[in-house]
Amino acid sequence: NAASFPTLVSLIGTPAFVIGNTQHPLALAPAPTRLDTALRLDGFPNPPDTDSRYSAMVELLQEDQNLTLVRGASQVMTEALEVERTLRGVGDPLVPPFPVRTSLGNQLEQVAKLISLRGSLGMSRQIFFCSLGGFDTHNGQVIGGNPLAGTHATLLAQVSTALKAFYDATVALGVASQVVTFTLSDFSRTYKPNGGLGTDHAWGAHHFVVGGSVLGGEFYGVPGSNGTVFPTLAPDGPDDTDAGSNARGRWIPTTAVDQYGATLASWFGIRAVDLPAVFPNIGRFGPTNLGFLG
Repeated sequence: NAASFPTLVSLIGTPAFVIGNTQHPLALAPAPTRLDTALRLDGFPNPPDTDSRYSAMVELLQEDQNLTLVRGASQVMTEALEVERTLRGVGDPLVPPFPVRTSLGNQLEQVAKLISLRGSLGMSRQIFFCSLGGFDTHNGQVIGGNPLAGTHATLLAQVSTALKAFYDATVALGVASQVVTFTLSDFSRTYKPNGGLGTDHAWGAHHFVVGGSVLGGEFYGVPGSNGTVFPTLAPDGPDDTDAGSNARGRWIPTTAVDQYGATLASWFGIRAVDLPAVFPNIGRFGPTNLGFLG
């Protein structure tokens, strides 16, 4: 049933970020797993065994419907079975080639495959969640003082090649202006390194947005005390939460994540009047639209 294809698809399991009170994600395996086998629930690869197993599971899920917990679990399983059969029927589409296999590249390749099937899957407004860890670089962020060598450089190279391949895929699929890719992180890093050629936890961070609808080549945000959207990059300066001779550069954000999210949500179709319901703190900050999407 293509009409019931989930709005949210996660390529990294089911972290708390993607679970809501009324919506839950579809968790799929990333590439190179074939899309038509990315959600294998019945344990049998070929008919007629798959059909018999499916019918038996559907019948079993009708039991004990008077119990609230069982009914809820049965509903989730039933929806998953429907999605599995939908994916099984669409095959494993080809998309423009991605670079050498990487964690992020594999996730984005599977997203590109799903987007290529948007008509068959009944997609209209979908959210895809991917993730890349390893940025908690308390040591070894650079090697020998060279910013082009070390953990950080390796991770950023993966981000760069994966996002380039994904954007190129959206262009080839004719949907570049309909797809926006944006970054999120739960914290930033200190401006000054520590003694182990690494950095420690900080606050304000920079993010980037990619897509055909992005008004690129600019920095966006709310101007701070220096008149720009960038903090004053000076330890113990006006935008540093640290103070004194040991200040490390933990910048106070100039722009709220609510404003960042509201700009994306507006492009996605959320009405301005509904933004406070999605971002309850949005009224505490300045403009609700930062203007980086056309």
